[in-house]
Amino acid sequence: MPTIRRVLTSLALLAALLAFAGGAAAQEPVPTTTEPVPAPAPVPVAPPNSFVAGVDISGLDQAAAVAKVNAAFAEKIVIRVEERVFKVSSEQVGATYATDAAVTEAMARPNGGNTPVTVKYRASLVTQVAERIQRMADDKGREAQWIIKPKPAITRPKPGMTVSKARIEKQIVRALAQPLVRPEQETLPLVEVDTDATLAKLGYVVTVSKGERMLRLWAPVKGKARVVREYRIAVGAPAFPTPSGTFEIVTMQRNPWWYPPASDWAKDEEPVPPGPGNPLGTRWMGLDRDDIGIHGTPDSGSIGGYASHGCIRMLIHQAEALFEKVGVGTPVRIY
Repeated sequence: MPTIRRVLTSLALLAALLAFAGGAAAQEPVPTTTEPVPAPAPVPVAPPNSFVAGVDISGLDQAAAVAKVNAAFAEKIVIRVEERVFKVSSEQVGATYATDAAVTEAMARPNGGNTPVTVKYRASLVTQVAERIQRMADDKGREAQWIIKPKPAITRPKPGMTVSKARIEKQIVRALAQPLVRPEQETLPLVEVDTDATLAKLGYVVTVSKGERMLRLWAPVKGKARVVREYRIAVGAPAFPTPSGTFEIVTMQRNPWWYPPASDWAKDEEPVPPGPGNPLGTRWMGLDRDDIGIHGTPDSGSIGGYASHGCIRMLIHQAEALFEKVGVGTPVRIY
């Protein structure tokens, strides 16, 4: 039977071994699994000397650049006539700006430079705003003007002082594309009205009656509005109605190409070059609304009906005759 002394000796030895094992374990290195964290990718910024419609976006990222350009285009256009000041907003002329696309293009340019912004606006609304400013700035004088309605009329000129409507329109259109000129443009003067000349330069007005399927050309005759031509036409089918309202001719093309519009009905169509089968005939008079215009058609059987995808169709030889009378800026009233 073991003695108490031997038992105590065994216990002491066991304790020593445990203490040694614990110390050895404490000295073992603790393995680590931490990996280095990669640095975040740098945010792309516009290179030095980068401008969008004259607005400096150098060193800005996409979001900051778009915000700065949008802020510039949000400023109102200032028109000064003598001592009077008028302000025009983008909404008043139906203006929209492709600022995102312009900023993207600008940031992709390695050497900077100025990138223009694509601007769309309603020319007829620009004319209306210019006429309003002209009326408010007049000093008794008044140019002869068309009153655009289904049966147009002419306001008689009055001697006195007025401001050029054409110059107001020019300033508005210039400032739409160049926001930095909006606060400060040339002050426009009041000028003496030449009553004879103002009647002579009135030009034509086109009206389109959808109910009658009739296009009429109006001209000033002895100071009054008179119909000088009438043409039977086709207008939009019920599924593609011709829009109503006051528009302007903004583009004119001889022997145009036909390009498929961004509509479901045309998604599988191919462009058509000038020639006998062109859906636009030989003349195109585009209005200030996407894809709507007056044109000839090889489908003479459609004339007199509701047959188009929104445009106004004419017989080819009649479209050619109308083309010689009107021009860019001619008002078109559709009702």
